[in-house]
Amino acid sequence: MRTEVLPRPADTETPPREAPLPALVLDTLEQGVVAFDRERKVTYANRRIEELLSVEPGALLGMPGNRVFPGADARWLKGATPDSRDFRIETEGRDLTLRAEALPMRSEDGDPIGSVVLADAISETEDGEFQKKIDRLVSLGELSAYVAHEIRNPLTGIRTTVQFVASKFKARDPRREDLDDVIKELDRIEQIITGLLLFARPPQARSRPCDLHQVLERTLDLLEVQLGDAQVVVQRDFALDLPLVEADPDLMQQVFLNLCLNAVQAMPQGGELTIATGVRRYRTRRSLVDVSIRDTGVGIPKDLMEKIFDPFFTTRSMGTGLGLPISVQIVRDAGGVITAKNNPGGGATLRASLPMLSEPAEPAGRSEE
Repeated sequence: MRTEVLPRPADTETPPREAPLPALVLDTLEQGVVAFDRERKVTYANRRIEELLSVEPGALLGMPGNRVFPGADARWLKGATPDSRDFRIETEGRDLTLRAEALPMRSEDGDPIGSVVLADAISETEDGEFQKKIDRLVSLGELSAYVAHEIRNPLTGIRTTVQFVASKFKARDPRREDLDDVIKELDRIEQIITGLLLFARPPQARSRPCDLHQVLERTLDLLEVQLGDAQVVVQRDFALDLPLVEADPDLMQQVFLNLCLNAVQAMPQGGELTIATGVRRYRTRRSLVDVSIRDTGVGIPKDLMEKIFDPFFTTRSMGTGLGLPISVQIVRDAGGVITAKNNPGGGATLRASLPMLSEPAEPAGRSEE
């Protein structure tokens, strides 16, 4: 395919090579557009492809084509083959499939000067797998609620009876100690049931403009004693003028509690917990406010990375496997996403990202503890 360049008036400034068409026009498209030079490096990327790949504006410039479209060969990137291809890309904690075709780009003289790739996102529900997973989770949630209610009633009766029997023994009677252990285990079952109900029927969000810095400070106040006992030092890396988000502050506090506790449990010998906030701005309306919880623990095994958000999955003997799934559900209902990755120097980072409101929050300084 030959791309013709329209002649321009002599007194008009020649546009840069990386923008063969006005960027504003290309940014209105709901299709990803990437232009490559003859060395198959990116010279232009419109806002749609940046949004799909969750990268900052301009981040793709100069990147080799086979990094943008993993596995693409040189012949296809040049536009020498007319077929469209599917590329599966991991971004923002999800698997994204792009269907793309490459077209050759030529000068007025017919000389090859690069290529243009047009890409569309294929819906994750296209093959039904994503929808099947959602359906399974819905069914699991309904089953969990039923089981939780059926267990909670007799459990309350058992606990009351055990407490009554224990009260009949003297304080130092070993039988009373045994019954106290039974009560502790009953309380653990009650905790699991509460988690089941939260997962199955999360509380209705009362969303309003929310300052995440205030929520984080309240969360750290609640964890102060536990952090000290675990020998975990907190570092704050808070962005100035962090924008507000539309969310329920109480539910977001629950999310940050879960993420921080998860990080603390990953550092059994103590360590450093860094809480960072920031904004990722795009040339679209979906700019995101990020809260990153970074630990110096053992990290997440590669084979478990895709499972940590699954309900009831846990590597801890006393865990319920519901803290992260509940957090994901709360953030998702607020229009955001939670992602996880291992840090290059060790440990892991869990990041909650939420759409920002237009008005900024009051300035919040950067401090360390």
